[in-house]
Amino acid sequence: MEGEINMKVYGYQFDSEELIELQEVSFQVDIKEIDKLIKFLQQVQEQHSKVIDETELCHSHFRDWDTEWVTGTTDIIVVTTSTNQ
Repeated sequence: MEGEINMKVYGYQFDSEELIELQEVSFQVDIKEIDKLIKFLQQVQEQHSKVIDETELCHSHFRDWDTEWVTGTTDIIVVTTSTNQ
């Protein structure tokens, strides 16, 4: 159905493969980090849009995008699915 929200959010500890579907997500960030997240999501949108009809799933890691990312801090993984699959 058009306009239906299909977003799902999962969480897990880095050393565990057990996924937990989350009902709510909180980001504790400052304004600079919000700006980074917006830029990351804009780039994800641009890059994933180029391949949306060529692949069933596409994913991007914040840690791979952010040159200042520190090992052991939170990573954000955005997974998009093709609307034609």
